Amino acid sequence: MAHADPDTLADLVLEPDAVRASVHAHVSTCPECGAALDALRSTRAATGADPLVAAPADLRERVLAEALADGALPTAPSAPVPLRRRTSVPLWLATAAAVIGLVAGLGLGRWTADDPAAAPEPDPDPPGAVVASAALTALDSDAPRGDVEAFDAPDDVVRVSVRARELGGEQGYHEVWLINLDGKRMVALGFLPRGDDGTFEVPRRLIDEGYRILDISVEPDDGDPTHSGVSIARGELA
Repeated sequence: MAHADPDTLADLVLEPDAVRASVHAHVSTCPECGAALDALRSTRAATGADPLVAAPADLRERVLAEALADGALPTAPSAPVPLRRRTSVPLWLATAAAVIGLVAGLGLGRWTADDPAAAPEPDPDPPGAVVASAALTALDSDAPRGDVEAFDAPDDVVRVSVRARELGGEQGYHEVWLINLDGKRMVALGFLPRGDDGTFEVPRRLIDEGYRILDISVEPDDGDPTHSGVSIARGELA
């Protein structure tokens, strides 16, 4: 049986005799529903709500008889119309809504755990294993300038994650490059956003072919796509 919704749980507090026996049986054996029901009862007691007084057993029949006598209702039989039993929300029940929200964090949130449609979508591309990493340093000293990690990814791709620090205040854009170990070839990966953290996808074959030196340069806004020759951080992936 599905878990009881908040309205049904409130009915168990307000009018337990009006709730189906199957619901009573479920709540008595379900830890989540039982916890929510206890929270509602505790909240009602804490707010000082008056105990419920049962209506006279013949109240409905008396009201219908008077209405029929006054001609307010048709005498022909008709299909019963379901009525909501509560037309207003008492203060204690409004307060209990917040309590149910808190209880959800303690277990009621698991109500939808078995529903695949309600489960959060998994990350389609979770980070893979680290295949290489390097510490970034300044070229003119061993001052640390951050770090870089290369993660395994599908489709023969490697994700290169750069976390650079203290790159200085020289005017221009910070561009990331991969330089081949032969020192003669390089490819541009892209510009670092503000904060100097960025992730770039590169074909795995580049790493296999020796493009393992990660370089960060300062590039002026001059429209020239080649390396400026001003490197501010570098590290070799291994």
